[in-house]
Amino acid sequence: MVSPIRIGGLASGMDTDLMVKDLMRVQRMKADKLYQNRQVLQWQQEDYRTINSLLLGFRSTAFDMRLQATLMKNSVTVSNDSIADVTAGAAAREGSYTLKVNALAEQALKKSGGSLSKPLEGDAIGDTVSINSTNNEFVLNLDGVEKTITITEGDYSIEVLAGELQLQVDDAFGAGQVTVDSIAEGPGINRITFQPAGEYKPQIMLKSGGNDALGVLGFEDGDSFRVIPNASLKGMSGRFENDPFVVGDGLIRFKINGQEFSYDFSEGGPDEDKSLASIISDINKNTEAGVLAYYDSVTDKVMIKSKDYGAGARVSIENLEGNLFGAGGALQMDDSVTYGQNSQIELNGVVINKSSNNFTIEGLSFDLKEVSIEVVTIKVARDTQGAFDAIKNFVDEYNKIIETINGKLYQERFRDFTPLTDEQKEAMSDREVEMWEEKARSGLLRNDPVLSSIVSGMRTLMYQPVKDTGSPYSTLGSIGIATRDYKEFGKLHIDENKLREALNNDLEGVVSLFNQSGEVENEKGIAVRLYDAVSRGITRLSEKAGSSAGLTTYDNSYIGERIRDMDKRIESMEDYLVRVEDRYWRQFTAMEKALDQMNSQSMWLSQQLMFWGN
Repeated sequence: MVSPIRIGGLASGMDTDLMVKDLMRVQRMKADKLYQNRQVLQWQQEDYRTINSLLLGFRSTAFDMRLQATLMKNSVTVSNDSIADVTAGAAAREGSYTLKVNALAEQALKKSGGSLSKPLEGDAIGDTVSINSTNNEFVLNLDGVEKTITITEGDYSIEVLAGELQLQVDDAFGAGQVTVDSIAEGPGINRITFQPAGEYKPQIMLKSGGNDALGVLGFEDGDSFRVIPNASLKGMSGRFENDPFVVGDGLIRFKINGQEFSYDFSEGGPDEDKSLASIISDINKNTEAGVLAYYDSVTDKVMIKSKDYGAGARVSIENLEGNLFGAGGALQMDDSVTYGQNSQIELNGVVINKSSNNFTIEGLSFDLKEVSIEVVTIKVARDTQGAFDAIKNFVDEYNKIIETINGKLYQERFRDFTPLTDEQKEAMSDREVEMWEEKARSGLLRNDPVLSSIVSGMRTLMYQPVKDTGSPYSTLGSIGIATRDYKEFGKLHIDENKLREALNNDLEGVVSLFNQSGEVENEKGIAVRLYDAVSRGITRLSEKAGSSAGLTTYDNSYIGERIRDMDKRIESMEDYLVRVEDRYWRQFTAMEKALDQMNSQSMWLSQQLMFWGN
């Protein structure tokens, strides 16, 4: 609300605004007290929530210590990890193993029988071709590299012309890159062809070189050797008789692993502009087909793989209509079924077949990489260092909790340092405000009963022995973990030599000390007890101060309710202060009016006396 503009003291000459402010300063002390109390509650809530977050983290550590895999770790040495990676879980037995990889698991695979792109074949030309300065140059683009090809001037038969072109292309790109050939179909009907020479099928494109060489050779600017997956199948056919995708105007229907796919390429039909890439995408989207299809631009083939590995994996293709699949189809994939292959290993001389290259046997997890006649040696040993590190981390995290809570319980309280009001902050520097609030926040949880109960319970559970472990190691002290100075309020210290000795002597017994389950409290392992105790502590702190910010949408905790109640009281107090200030101004305004009337009457009497005196 915008404060009204008030001007006082016109009749009295008093600084009314200052007087009202001074009077309101006394009244505002009541509101300031409410704000200060609210601030204290907020600070307490923040401190509780900070401790609660620490407890949440420690509970995760305690949960991990309940798991056998955290402490019962194994180290693995593999003589040749290029053949297989091996890791050992808690269930793995110590000892040496031999491994021989006879076969890797494979997916079922069907692929095109040959290159999908046909030789780049020109239109028919005559028996003799005359080359001169007006038709002797064109540009050949090979896999993005462009070079100008210059034909020696002269008259050529079709066979000699192909040889001349081969000579010039080899000179430009190197031998064995592009094959130039000729086809003689009859008198006056001859064709020149270009195609990649090796298994790799790069893009070949012909471009005009400034004269009419391409036209004389039977080609057009932009003619290329390459299936274009994103182009319309119908658009890729038509100019040359041997185009691979002559889909016509009918239906293409086929099944892959029993799932039917149908496309209508008729004039104006819904799939008239369908591309090979979009058909491949449709195949991959069909989860029931269970395959992965793709166009391999390196080999210029379409590949269809099963998603699964092993002998049970399959790719079955059945051509129903059209010329995309089936014998003689554009994709060169016949109607047949291919199956995957199981992996096969010999573990300690025992032959084992698996449908994957990643599997677990008796706690050993294998990741097969390659087939080899070499016999790999695997050595499994108990990793006591891993258990040592886990226990040390557990104790460190416990000490952090104990130190943090005890720090709050025994922190000095400075009662003379109350939260600053806005007016007080304005009169101080930032550093002075920071130092003051540090004192004001100190000791807000001193001797707090909830925190005292939590830390006392945790300490008691840590010291109590664990019954029926079947081991001499039934207390933390027996494995070298104990307190020292009483002034540390329960902080634990580790005798590393004693802990290592216990781990080497009886790892299973030490593990039971932490993760043993039981019906009654004294039969439960230390980590199991602490997990339960910390969970109860988290619940109590959440009831007291709510969860960390963002975890809940509404805070129904004890402090949350008190803060909301304080907000209501502050709102009422602010309304009250507005009314009081307004009353002060009305009183001063009434006084000013009275004084103004008195002044007017006084002036009138003075004038009358002066008149009668004359």
